[in-house]
Amino acid sequence: MKKALNVGFAVTVSGRWPRELPEKRLREYGDWAESDLPGTKLFRFSRLVCSHEDLDDCIAYFTENKVDLILLVYGAFTGDDIACGLADACRRPIILWAPREERWERQDRLYANALCCAAMNGASLTRLHAPHHVVFGDKEEERVVTELHNLTAAYAVIKNLQGFTFGLFGYRPTAFYNCAFDEVVIRRTFGINFEETDLKVVFDTMAQLPWSEVEAEMARISGTWDISALPDGHLENHARLYLALKQLAPARGYDYSAMKCWPEMGNLHSAPCAVLGRLADEGIGISCEGDVDAGLAAIVQNMLSGKPTFVTDLINIDEKENTVTFWHCGNAAPSLHDTSDGVTMCNHPLVNQGTSFWCALKPGPVTAARFTNIDGQYRLFLLRGEAIPTVRNTRGSMVNVKIKTPVLQLVQEIADSGMSHHYSVVWQDVADKMIAIAKLLNIPVVEL
Repeated sequence: MKKALNVGFAVTVSGRWPRELPEKRLREYGDWAESDLPGTKLFRFSRLVCSHEDLDDCIAYFTENKVDLILLVYGAFTGDDIACGLADACRRPIILWAPREERWERQDRLYANALCCAAMNGASLTRLHAPHHVVFGDKEEERVVTELHNLTAAYAVIKNLQGFTFGLFGYRPTAFYNCAFDEVVIRRTFGINFEETDLKVVFDTMAQLPWSEVEAEMARISGTWDISALPDGHLENHARLYLALKQLAPARGYDYSAMKCWPEMGNLHSAPCAVLGRLADEGIGISCEGDVDAGLAAIVQNMLSGKPTFVTDLINIDEKENTVTFWHCGNAAPSLHDTSDGVTMCNHPLVNQGTSFWCALKPGPVTAARFTNIDGQYRLFLLRGEAIPTVRNTRGSMVNVKIKTPVLQLVQEIADSGMSHHYSVVWQDVADKMIAIAKLLNIPVVEL
C-alpha cells in the first residue's frame, strides 16, 4: 500500500486508580503496537491520559499528526469522558482495547476492570454514533492479534482507496453486459475515481515504439519462455503491447485498470492475456474483459497481500474431490505458474489472435472474491480454498482448488445470488481482512 495508516496510541486511567499497571501498559503495549502492527505509523502519546489537560494535549498531538485511527488501551478503569472527548474532537474511529485483569487475589482490589470499562465507553460512543470497536484480551493472544491486524489492515485499505484512480482502456467486450458498472456507486462506496483511454491510443502507442526497443523486448521474451508455437507476428505484437501499456498506465496515473481485450485487440492479433500476466508481476494490474467489479476485488486483495491476482472463470467442479477449476485464457502472472507442469507462451487458446500462457498454477491457500453491484448495492462474494497440484488439461491457465462447501451447493448458491462469472484469486488467505473491509464500507458479505 502506498500510504501508511497513521495510528494514534494512548493509554488511559481514571484518577482514583493505582498507576503502576497503567504505566506498565503504556510501555509494553506501546512497544507492541509500534513493532507488531504492519502497514501502520504509530504516534504514541507519551503519558497516561487521565485529566482534561491530558486529554487536550492528546487531542492536539493526534490532530497535529493526522491520525486515521485511534488505539485506546485501558491502563485501568476510565470514565466516558476520555473516549467521548477523543471521538468528538478527532472524528476518527477508535479501537477500545481491554486487556485482561492481570491478577486476582481474594482479599485484594481490582486493578484494571478494563472489560467493564470498554463496554461502558462503547455504549456511550454508540449513542454518539461514533465509530468504534471493542477488543478484549492480551497482546500475547493470537485471537487478539488477528483482530487488531484485520482492523488496521481494513482501515489501511480504505485509506488507500480514497482518491485511487481506476483506468479504463476501452469499455467492455461485446455482449458482456454483466461487466457493465456504475462509477458513481463505486466512487460513493469505495472512494475510487475513473478515467478512460481509448484503445486507439494504445494501438497508436504500439505503432510508434522504436524498433530497437521492440527488438530488445522480443529477445527478452524469447530467452525466458518457450515461444515455438507462436504464429508469425504475434511475438512482435506482444512486445509492442507490453511496452505500450507499461508506458501508458503510469503516465496517466492509473493505479489499476480494466481493458476491453476483444474483439478489437484480437482483430489486430494483439489479444493481451500473456501481457497482462507479465504486467501483474510488475505491479501494473489490469483486469481483462473490461470487468471493473472483478478488478475491485483484485485491488483489495493486492493491497492486503502485495501479490498479483488472477482474474478468472470458474469452469468446472469435481464432486468426488470437492474441487472447482478456475481457468482463463492465459493471463496468469508468471509468479503464479507451476513450472513443473510446463509453461509455454502460445496463441490465444480460443480465438487464436494473440499471446497466452498455457500452464497450470501453483498450489497454496487462495481466496477467490468478487464485488458485485446488485440493484445499486455492492456485495462481497468470498470463497476460501486450497489450490492443489494441477495438471493442465486444456489450453490457457488453470488451477484446481479444494473447498469446504459441497461443490454442487456452491453452484446453486452462485446461481441464486446473481453473482457475475469472474473471480479474482489471490494466493493467500485474506478472507477475514476482506470481511472487515466490507463491514466498514457497509457492504454485505456472501461467503460461498
